[in-house]
Amino acid sequence: MTQLKVSQREKNFSPVIKTETKGPSIWKGIAERQQKERARAEEKNQKLRVSLEGQLKLATKLERLLRKRPRDEEVDEATGYKRCKPLDVSMGLTDDEIFADQLAHVQRAHLDADKVFGGPEFADRAVSFCDLHVMNDTGSDTGVAFVTKACSMLPFDFQVTQTAFWRAFAEDGPKKMSYFHDERLSTENLVARSYALHFTAGSFRMNVRGKQTYRKFVGDDCTMILWKSLTEPIEINGIELSGLRCNQVGWIVLRGVNLTSGDVQSGIDTSMTMMSTSLQSYCKMTLELQDDIADQDIQVGALTNFVVNSHDAITDMCGKLINEVLVEEDWNINGWLENIAL
Repeated sequence: MTQLKVSQREKNFSPVIKTETKGPSIWKGIAERQQKERARAEEKNQKLRVSLEGQLKLATKLERLLRKRPRDEEVDEATGYKRCKPLDVSMGLTDDEIFADQLAHVQRAHLDADKVFGGPEFADRAVSFCDLHVMNDTGSDTGVAFVTKACSMLPFDFQVTQTAFWRAFAEDGPKKMSYFHDERLSTENLVARSYALHFTAGSFRMNVRGKQTYRKFVGDDCTMILWKSLTEPIEINGIELSGLRCNQVGWIVLRGVNLTSGDVQSGIDTSMTMMSTSLQSYCKMTLELQDDIADQDIQVGALTNFVVNSHDAITDMCGKLINEVLVEEDWNINGWLENIAL
């Protein structure tokens, strides 16, 4: 009986194990990585939803338009009525008129910056995001516009960043990527050009040509890069195409930011102020459809693929180029100082 009681006490006895906390748990690191992966997955899904929404809206508009135009032509032929497109659309403009319109836009675009970046998403410059939205636009032939908004903090000082971005957009970038490049105007703060280039996004291949004008505006507390461009795809996946044009306007605002050691990411030891640059950008693209697009044997899906894939491909190309130029400019401006210090 005594032995049985002892055995019961031993079974009921639960030893307490004391543990010491020796820094962050390994599970914390795993949880953080999982959280980051979930955030990336959610962002990817959000972009996919937006792309599909844009494709659906655009495809619907294009299908209606392509069905409607042959009927309009039959009615016109029966009544003897001849339709004419307005003279002020870019399809009927000369090169001089297109560049004059682009120049007029970039010369005044800085005045619209407060309105463009006045939304709540741009209130906190320390928050990073890049969102593509599909919006209704009565001024577009398709009735929709594709708007990309982005915000980021770049780990490069202001001088390096503004020099690198201007190089990437106005100087080195177009020359490296284009198989045809003709500068119509080039000054320290203004560039206008015609170009043609090939690019690929996965299985999607395109040959495009266009005209673009960029301006660098230096304000009291920031530098802006402003542009207006006209892009025309001439071949999609080996199929020749005409009658489609993309109009794009954009703003990039760069500001120098001083980050103290308390603001820097945890784990980085610094006893001095770090200079970084905040970036805010806004880009809007709309489409123009010329009458002869209805006569071509091309699926509406090819046109919607052009909108989504060209956006992704150009963003990827520009991003890689900007990263390369940022590193080069950082070395050009700051690298020799570090060598002297050594």
